[in-house]
Amino acid sequence: MSERCESDSRGARREFAGDRRRRDRPKAIACSLISTLLLTCAASAIAAERPSDQLATSVNAYFKQYCYRCHGASTQKGDRRLDQFPDSMQANSDAAELLEEALDAINRGDMPPTKKGVRHPSDVETARAVKAITDYLASLSDSDSERTTMLRRLNRFEYVNTMSDLLGLRKEFFSFTSDFPADAIEHGFDNNGESLTLSDHQLRRYLEVAEASLDAACFFDAQPPTPQRWRYTAKDFNGVESYERAPVTWRLIVNNEYLEIGHGQPSERHANFVKEFVRRGGVPDDGWYTVSVKAAAANRLDHGYDHAEFDRYKSEPLKMALWIAPNEGLLAKNAADQRQLMKVWDLPDGKPDVFTQRIWLDKGAIPFVSWTNGVSSKGNIRRVAEKHHPEVIRATKTQRDAAKLGNQEAKSLVAELDKNSNNKLLSEVYHGPRIRVWTMDIEGPDFPEWPPVSHQLLFGDETDAEKIDLDQVVRRFASRAFRQPVASDEVGHYVAFIQARIRDGEPSGRAIKQGMAAILTSPRFLYLDEGNDEVGAELAPHELAARLSYFLWSTMPDEELRASAASVRLLNPEELTRQVQRMLGDGRSQAFVEHFTDTWLRINTLGSMPPDPKAFEQYYNDRLQECYKTETRLFFRDLLVSNGSIVNFLESDYTFLNGPLAAQYGIQGVHGEEFRKVALEPEDHRGGLLGQGSVLTLTANGIETSPVVRGIWVLENILGTPPPPPPPDVEPLEPDTRGTTTIREQLDKHRSVATCAECHRRIDPAGFALEFFDPIGGYRTRYPARGNRGPEVNGSGQLPSGESFEDERGLKKLLVARKDRFAETLTEKLLTYATGRRMTFRDQAEIKRIAMSASQTGYGLRDLIIGVATSETFRQR
Repeated sequence: MSERCESDSRGARREFAGDRRRRDRPKAIACSLISTLLLTCAASAIAAERPSDQLATSVNAYFKQYCYRCHGASTQKGDRRLDQFPDSMQANSDAAELLEEALDAINRGDMPPTKKGVRHPSDVETARAVKAITDYLASLSDSDSERTTMLRRLNRFEYVNTMSDLLGLRKEFFSFTSDFPADAIEHGFDNNGESLTLSDHQLRRYLEVAEASLDAACFFDAQPPTPQRWRYTAKDFNGVESYERAPVTWRLIVNNEYLEIGHGQPSERHANFVKEFVRRGGVPDDGWYTVSVKAAAANRLDHGYDHAEFDRYKSEPLKMALWIAPNEGLLAKNAADQRQLMKVWDLPDGKPDVFTQRIWLDKGAIPFVSWTNGVSSKGNIRRVAEKHHPEVIRATKTQRDAAKLGNQEAKSLVAELDKNSNNKLLSEVYHGPRIRVWTMDIEGPDFPEWPPVSHQLLFGDETDAEKIDLDQVVRRFASRAFRQPVASDEVGHYVAFIQARIRDGEPSGRAIKQGMAAILTSPRFLYLDEGNDEVGAELAPHELAARLSYFLWSTMPDEELRASAASVRLLNPEELTRQVQRMLGDGRSQAFVEHFTDTWLRINTLGSMPPDPKAFEQYYNDRLQECYKTETRLFFRDLLVSNGSIVNFLESDYTFLNGPLAAQYGIQGVHGEEFRKVALEPEDHRGGLLGQGSVLTLTANGIETSPVVRGIWVLENILGTPPPPPPPDVEPLEPDTRGTTTIREQLDKHRSVATCAECHRRIDPAGFALEFFDPIGGYRTRYPARGNRGPEVNGSGQLPSGESFEDERGLKKLLVARKDRFAETLTEKLLTYATGRRMTFRDQAEIKRIAMSASQTGYGLRDLIIGVATSETFRQR
């Protein structure tokens, strides 16, 4: 168990903390816990020390007196020595990194630790050391001529959004880019310019995607398809008119009036489709279609059966899902993971209603419906029939064959079943919960405009390729693709290429698309060019517009933002603020909500270690993974729209729930598929990020919980103080854990190893507090055990500062008390995401300024984002 624990520790630290041993200067946090007043008062006692290329002797004296006993020649807690600093660190990035780590620890109050009987430094001594270290690191940073300017490649998320907006195509069209190489992760984010490389394979894929996208976007000489309407009734579905015994799938056609569906799964393997629509090959053309289904729930409550599987419907509506199978082959039961879920509806009891959804269907696609929160038909209906309808139970073929072969037990059973049978069919007497479908209407394809928007974005209303003004069209397209105006001579080679292809006999439309594909594989499109720092540190207007757009929308600037850049107004702080406010209010900011939370909080790792389906069946039955993501995104969006305090991330008295998620959290009075804002009580044990299932599930391994992984997540994402990864030359240790019964006892044994103790002193406390939550975020007071009650959860802990708590609520109170530390952490995360680079020591003063400014106006999330977007760090290369 201890080996697994150490493995968890290593994996989590590397995943969440990232590789801190990098070539460049790592981050450090300037004096944050030493108050401004203290520094002011101490200033008179501190002799001015001019920064030089050597570390002040007073710093080494401070380390020698207060730090060597833990980080010297004889003892190296955390594998750190502070007694070997060179005279100059100008060319020694490892030493500079270690010095910054020491500064971090001093500022947090973690070092030097307070110990009984050991002299602790005075505030003046600590302030002197902090100032000297800060000045020295600042001098190193100032003398470092390396700039952050770089060509940053669009990551896959940005690429898909940009191609969608540039060409007017749906984002779903680009699902085939899922085979792109995974974008590298640095410090949690997938948009770090240093890490986003480009391989030959990926460049070839860019060309293939560009050609396919232009084929889909251009409609030269094409005529609009004729809309059609198909209506299907119960008899048209793949159902039957009776069941003698419980089937695998229950699709009963009742008097040709409606179809009863009595089976269902969250990811439906057995599709309920229209047979004739499949025979005709699905929809005849690509386009927008309207699908309408007349349906209702039947016998949700009044079935009269004593059957545990039906109990959940006492508080939960029956739900119908609309799916798309891209082609007939994907209706097979082993192809369920290749279908697309489009919509889930809560069904009314008894009286039917019509449910309508407008969806895009590719040629050959087939829509179908399912009972998404249903039960397995064969097992559940069979058990109900055996208990409540024994008169319809008939001998199976296997039983009759055994009786014919002389098996006396089988003969007796067959005789008894035949005697009790009243010749009624199971389908005549069974009246359990199920959904009913009267009709399905499919209408389309429907194009509101012709030519479609995608074609108009490129060529206007002109559909004759030979009449296209090549210079005008190519220059306009390149300006949008390159995210800044281009002159005719900059794109002349593209025009010449198209003209040469036409002279060689290539059809004009084909040649134009080939020229545009070349633009879409140009470095000026695939990379965000933020200019040359030799012309100055400030971003040029169009460079700033692109950075802002990819920060808040993960896509190219729109027409208004380009106009603001073209007029140079965007460089004005008031105009920049106005644009940020406008963009945050635009629907495209949902990309920021989703992708920033995905990367900051690691929500994008949900599903990488799926929960055990046997132990946590409800995780799949209630589609909790998507519910968890939705809760976190709605929570973030609410704070963004309302400018709510970021302290709510640490503790809140509300969250966003739907029926299944409320049931998982044990919160009463919330039913149905739709999410809504719900007030929380302290006894709900929710509130803030640490009460949300997304965070609690992604920090578990699907089978059991790990205080190590959860503790590191808190340090990294809430406090911004990730522990260093274990030294690469240290093998996993195996301390004696015999006789332990809980994870706490196992870690106590683990900490008896001196090499592990120092880091785990920081990591474990927050993880212990979260042990009240199981691997899928359910609240518990005891650990699971086979056959009896497991041991009680002990969520108490003590922070390195000496502050203690009893459970997750106590931990959250201590985190709220550190809200300024959290504000700086979130600011740094936002700036890292916004600029596509990690923050360095030179950025720390600006990070503190932004965080302090937000704190003075109530810690509003929107204020913080505006502060980031208008900051010097954001506006500079």
